[in-house]
Amino acid sequence: MKPRDFLLLFAICLVWGINFVVAKWSLSGTPPIVPGFEGAPPLFFAFMRFALLYAFLAPWLLPLPRKIMPVVWASLTMGAAQFAFLFIGLRYATPSAIAIVVQLAVPFTTILSIVFLKERVRWIRGGGMALAFAGASLVVLKPAEFTFTAGLLFGVAAAFMAAAGSIFVKRVELKPIPLQAWMGLISFPPLLIASLVFEREQLSQTIAGGWVFLLALLFTVLLVNVFAHGSFYWLLKRYDASLVAPLTLMGPLIGVISGVVLLGDPVTWQLVLGGALAIAGVATVAARRAKTVQPETVLQKPR
Repeated sequence: MKPRDFLLLFAICLVWGINFVVAKWSLSGTPPIVPGFEGAPPLFFAFMRFALLYAFLAPWLLPLPRKIMPVVWASLTMGAAQFAFLFIGLRYATPSAIAIVVQLAVPFTTILSIVFLKERVRWIRGGGMALAFAGASLVVLKPAEFTFTAGLLFGVAAAFMAAAGSIFVKRVELKPIPLQAWMGLISFPPLLIASLVFEREQLSQTIAGGWVFLLALLFTVLLVNVFAHGSFYWLLKRYDASLVAPLTLMGPLIGVISGVVLLGDPVTWQLVLGGALAIAGVATVAARRAKTVQPETVLQKPR
């Protein structure tokens, strides 16, 4: 990989990693940068994210996709459901732990590919999957801290939805930017309905964040979706996914470091050992998967 392309990949992972901290602040008001701001409701924050994404990318909705249902199901799983669970998880768990847990999307994708796409898994990928699940379980299982554990379980659910969405993405006949435009359009209505049903005082809680919250929201849409995802797919077209996919694990590492340095997340032996095992397992699965599927569908990351 050329040095400038590696720097681009590092910038992508930097954005992905820092986004865990940005989203955590947006959802909990931690650290207390804006006095009186306690975070936006998670479902409402997800709604705003996709509504804004649609607003920016609406011109790319045309021409209409020939097969609309894979786009709909990909949007509802990888879009609305994934981010609803992810943001609920981030509200109650630390970003460093969530950054590790959501990497389960890679072995989940492999399992679903075995069931629905009849992919074959040999012992190396199977061992990587077992290692990833063992590491994530070590991070998640904290019986004495139920709320913390519950938040991470929502992170696991987000990873599963991302994996389910990747199965539908394989049937989508759209390029990345048009697909994201459709995800924005299809995802924001159910998220708005869910927020109206399950949440209260959304506007007052969100407005309390002021212009800092607006900058955080723009960060998640413009830098994460438009820049990071768009650049990631561009790199996948230039290089073998077997090279690019494992390097993206810099993202969760940066997420963990950002959570510890910027938010003071506790560094426990469970986080360190579990994170090391999970990332090693995901790296094994990602590298092996890259030899059996098309580059455009490898490692559909939850962000």
